[in-house]
Amino acid sequence: MSNISAPGLDALAAPTAVGRLRHWWHEARGFWLLDSRRRTQLISLFAVLWLAIFANQSFRIDKEIAGARRALGVVAETAWLPPVPVLRMASLGNQAFLADLLYIRVAQYFVQHLITDSQLPWIDLYLDAIWGLDAHNLSTYRWGAQVIKFGQRVDNEVMERANHFARLGLESFPNDGWLYHEIAFNLRYHFTTTDEAERDRMRELALDYLAQAYSAPGFSFDPNYLVHQYNRAGRADDSVAAVLATYAQATADQRRDLRSALAERQKPEMAARLSWLDRLRLRDWPWMSDTLARMVGPKWLTAPPLNARDVEGWLREPPTSPEIWEALGTDEVQAAPHWPGDETATIERRPPPTQEEE
Repeated sequence: MSNISAPGLDALAAPTAVGRLRHWWHEARGFWLLDSRRRTQLISLFAVLWLAIFANQSFRIDKEIAGARRALGVVAETAWLPPVPVLRMASLGNQAFLADLLYIRVAQYFVQHLITDSQLPWIDLYLDAIWGLDAHNLSTYRWGAQVIKFGQRVDNEVMERANHFARLGLESFPNDGWLYHEIAFNLRYHFTTTDEAERDRMRELALDYLAQAYSAPGFSFDPNYLVHQYNRAGRADDSVAAVLATYAQATADQRRDLRSALAERQKPEMAARLSWLDRLRLRDWPWMSDTLARMVGPKWLTAPPLNARDVEGWLREPPTSPEIWEALGTDEVQAAPHWPGDETATIERRPPPTQEEE
């Protein structure tokens, strides 16, 4: 076999490849063509595929034609609504109901323009009327800040309109983290300029809005994103403060990443103390909230010793199981001092694995 040349090997391999192709063709033909039901399914699949391609091309052509007449259409289109005082009087005390009807109408207006020219010149008219009737409808602010960016290139003008709707929402809902996050996202990723100083100013402003979003109650986005943005901006101290401020609302996986961020910022003691808090809840009070578990303290602590400053008088904590060490993702936890001014803190390290565990 070693004396066979390369052309000889190719000649042997060619019939094999052709045979495999023929075998595949016979199997496919037997599966799809010999059975009438599968043959019908195959024809239907090809028909749907052809219709989808045709519809996509038709939609693209209509979009281009509408784009060529965009300027004329925007100028020629008009819309009219009665003033807000008239709408309030016409609602007969049902202002929220009339605002919901206008909400449905502006949604229809948005869909109509989304599939034609993607221009929404009169959306402000409808939204202002809705907010004049019912300013405490949070979904309208979120909806307006989002849909104004759909179906078109987001430039500075569109970004400003989206942020305008979000800021109006913050006047009625100052604790809504989503609106702060939306403004920060637009400033960071949709603002374009050739001025480096203005770009840096907008990025700093976006970080401020992002920090406000994570400080809002109930904001459930990953806090590691805020820490990462602070690190990208070179604000190491703010990234550490963000870890401490958002740690309580993070999930278990997010907390592990936050502790890793602290270790990377040369803060291993802080990471160890945060691990101690998680270890306290996982080991002793898994059914409690973090704040309540911290207030109750370790499970062995039934009463303080006679002399609180006598460290030896405090009972020992039970050992931490390997499962909890794995859940924490660390090899060291450090307890907080027992009293103000105490510099001693209990440090527990994960024991080395035994031969059976290895």
